[in-house]
Amino acid sequence: MSQYGCTIPRRGRALIAKILAEKMPLKISRIMMGQGVCPEDVFPGDLEDLVEPVAAGTSTEPTYDGDTVHMMVEYRSDLNGGLDRGFWIREFGVFAKDLDGTEVMLYYGTLGDYPQWVSAYSQQGLDTRRYPVDITIGEGATVIIDYSPEAFMTSEDVKGLCTTTILPMFLTEAQGLIDAHNADENAHQAIQNAAADINRRLALIELMYNTEVKGNPFVISFDDLSKLVVTGVWNKEQRRLEF
Repeated sequence: MSQYGCTIPRRGRALIAKILAEKMPLKISRIMMGQGVCPEDVFPGDLEDLVEPVAAGTSTEPTYDGDTVHMMVEYRSDLNGGLDRGFWIREFGVFAKDLDGTEVMLYYGTLGDYPQWVSAYSQQGLDTRRYPVDITIGEGATVIIDYSPEAFMTSEDVKGLCTTTILPMFLTEAQGLIDAHNADENAHQAIQNAAADINRRLALIELMYNTEVKGNPFVISFDDLSKLVVTGVWNKEQRRLEF
């Protein structure tokens, strides 16, 4: 069974110790997702990079609880221009800048035997994976994010997403439902009944004014002639006798 869990690697612990001693801010430089598997004979705390890095991720803005920093690491298929092809997320890392400017893997997470598949970017929707991260760095310490934390949305972001993505999808779906409804011969019964009534009234008007009747014209409408014997043709649709 592959190893599963999260740890602060050896160099990460050393960096935190420096930050506490120097009272310097922690500068998180990037988030990375990978598909590598930590070997059974290797302790994750000894790693200095992902086993097989694949794509850069993002995170929420850090929040503080005493001496611990909390953040949500996230990978979305639309990041960095969109993911071309899917991959299995088996590991992720949080990287920070050392005091001399070099980069250190501050936090390492491995999913072991429970990798998560992330699909390629599609206009039909985003594939998103999130992982909580807690880093104890000492009370009162400051964390600086050197990348753009995109795992949250402002009201402007939500408005833009609704306008450019969700609204067109909604309109397309709604139009499909409207078209299907309009094509149903049993739809709009009230309108069909009203149209039929207008057609009947119009037929009566045409009969009155388009028929050459000498003397006093009259019109009789018959709904049911089942018990009446007549000479002529009963136009059931127009509700009239024709001679």
